[in-house]
Amino acid sequence: MKFSSKAQTLINLKKIGINVPKLKIYDVKDFNKNKYKILEDIKKKFKGKVALRSSSVKEDTFKKTNAGKYKSFLNIDPKINQKILFNISEIINDFDKNYKNQFFVQDMVHDVKMSGVCTTRDLQSKLPYFVINYSKGKDTTLVTSGKINTDTFNFIDNKFYETKNKNFKRIIFIAKKLIKIFKNDSLDIEFAINKNNKLFILQVRPIFIKQKNLISTENLNKILIKLKKKISKLKRKHYDLIGDTTYFGVMPDWNPAEIIGLKPRPLALTLYREIITDHIWSSNRKNIGFKDLSSHHLMTTFFGTPYIDVRIDFNSWIPSKLKDELSRKLIKYYLDKFKKNKDFHDKVEFEILYTCYTLSTRNRIFNDLKNKFSKQEIKEILKNLRMINAKSMNEYIKNSDSIKKLIIKQKQINQLDIHQINKIYFLVEDCKKYGTYAFSGIARCAFIAIEMLNSFVSEKIISAEEKSQFLNSIKTINKQMQIDINFLKKEKFINKYGHLRPNTYEINNLNYRDGYNLYFQKVSKNNKTIKSKKFKFTHLQIKKINKKLKENKLNISSAKLLKFIKDSIELREYSKFIFSKSIDMIFENLKDFGRKYHISKEDLSFLNLETITNLHYNLDTGDTTRILKKEILENKKKYNLNLKIPLPEVITDEKSIYLFNSIQTKINFITNKIVAGKINVYNKKINFSKMKNKILCIENADPGYDFIFNFEIKGLITRFGGANSHMAIRCAELNIPAMIGVGEKNYESITKSGFIKIDPQLKKFDLI
Repeated sequence: MKFSSKAQTLINLKKIGINVPKLKIYDVKDFNKNKYKILEDIKKKFKGKVALRSSSVKEDTFKKTNAGKYKSFLNIDPKINQKILFNISEIINDFDKNYKNQFFVQDMVHDVKMSGVCTTRDLQSKLPYFVINYSKGKDTTLVTSGKINTDTFNFIDNKFYETKNKNFKRIIFIAKKLIKIFKNDSLDIEFAINKNNKLFILQVRPIFIKQKNLISTENLNKILIKLKKKISKLKRKHYDLIGDTTYFGVMPDWNPAEIIGLKPRPLALTLYREIITDHIWSSNRKNIGFKDLSSHHLMTTFFGTPYIDVRIDFNSWIPSKLKDELSRKLIKYYLDKFKKNKDFHDKVEFEILYTCYTLSTRNRIFNDLKNKFSKQEIKEILKNLRMINAKSMNEYIKNSDSIKKLIIKQKQINQLDIHQINKIYFLVEDCKKYGTYAFSGIARCAFIAIEMLNSFVSEKIISAEEKSQFLNSIKTINKQMQIDINFLKKEKFINKYGHLRPNTYEINNLNYRDGYNLYFQKVSKNNKTIKSKKFKFTHLQIKKINKKLKENKLNISSAKLLKFIKDSIELREYSKFIFSKSIDMIFENLKDFGRKYHISKEDLSFLNLETITNLHYNLDTGDTTRILKKEILENKKKYNLNLKIPLPEVITDEKSIYLFNSIQTKINFITNKIVAGKINVYNKKINFSKMKNKILCIENADPGYDFIFNFEIKGLITRFGGANSHMAIRCAELNIPAMIGVGEKNYESITKSGFIKIDPQLKKFDLI
């Protein structure tokens, strides 16, 4: 069967037995000649509510899709002439003057329990996934209008697994049938299922896809079989790890999706791996009393997507002095909870793990574990967490000294008259030894600090508003930058902040030095001093804190604790600021090397870091430039293929890569301020001068994005990010309403909308 107009296609399908609601086509030219005759005909032919839909000759072709360009109107009463007349006129007004244009009237499906759109290819990757975007309930417009409260199910036809969901089975069956009917494997199918489980096809259109380099279902399955085998191996019992199996997520620890993205280029990925997730991540934990995981890498990659191995992560949070039997019991509890709550993947330390001791930890652990663990076992866990708190705070000063040493090392390396490769090697090693190692310890202290503040709120010592005021009083390096952009001359500002860049690990992104005019030139300098409002705990609050510290056997005074909270949060931001300078210096030396050997910055991003650092020690007989360019070419091919392969944010088993639902993310709302405003989506073409008073959407944002706060944005929304992420802390400090880590589905819906209202108090948002 060939595609005709939208309406004629449905009639043709109805003739061959496809379940299509009753419809009738009307020509625009006939309507223009005799409107009221057609209105009477509609009234006669249709007794219940109807849908009015366009059927333009330009609506959809194999060369171009105009999906969504023309209007449709649903749930219209055919007896109300004026309403019908107005709606049809609205549809026709969008058409050109082609005499073949049509519209059609269609029965509404009654008692709808599920509706949506099934595409037979993933629209981004163009891979042959069946992607079912659906909503439950009577409203059949939720999916097509891009509103919230929708879900997505992805399925690749394979010989191993099938979905157990009867509705999905039914939709996939009819989609396969339509592929055969139209001899086209790229379809967009709108459907509805009623309470009697009857499936109705509301629309079928071809998806316009350039046929070049498309991957077939057969070839995709060959690729996925490799991943299936890999996951199967990694999930087995491990002689050195507690836990019978493992899972994988893009956010559980060190948040790779937030920091380097879902598909980072090889240089960014291998740099992040080298200075953090291979060995540095575990070293500091071992020193403060957690299990030694130094033999294990935290992050693995599947087709270029970085995943955290959840079993390795959870093992690293087991106190080293905890008895083996209790450790096994605790890991089993953690893994079971993660599997049942995949939406916790970006907040495991808040919702699953016990990694520090605060004023509310005892109550939380007793409430969580009272039916699974004995009182003695719970007391043992608490005792170990107390010791770890103390060790973390003791390491704090040493880590602070390391950051000071890194500043000296950076200056020394900068002055060395040696080859760029040698400089890069020493910059990497010093960054690990004095930078990211220290930062991991400082970040741990800052996490304890934030959790302590949260416990002050949960124990009703301070209010949520007072917590925000306290955070706002803290003087961080990021807050200082907002002052300095107003008062420092360009040269001095660049000397201090020039090394920062959005997406710290991506060499292609301009740093503040090279991108000053882009990031700051249009900032309106108001010459007003930005002051942090001082916050002072009351005598009664101090008394309550001391009482709670004593009750929880935490051997620290309120004065020392409050100083620790303030200092650790400030130092976390500062240490991040300092070690990111090492990354910028690595990139600057690498760019100098590239210029010398005629390798562009773009091509440098496709090199693996170990290839570069190996040149410091190793000398081969081959031509170095040719070797590097060969690796660049190979990595580009792999990267471009990896880009096409969508994977779920959480993988619990081999089946997860063949069929998976979108995760319903629990959003982190920041501040208690209700805000509403127009949405501005961050991308390379964004006009920064138009960000003022807008609510900004960013996929993921690290410290290099702090320049956005100079544009007086009204609010911030990120796809990735946890309650303790950089942007969550920044927005809390600046009292900017934010939704951090809204997840894939919410982010997609929000960015398609024009206006949003955020209500952090009710923890909800509305798209308008």
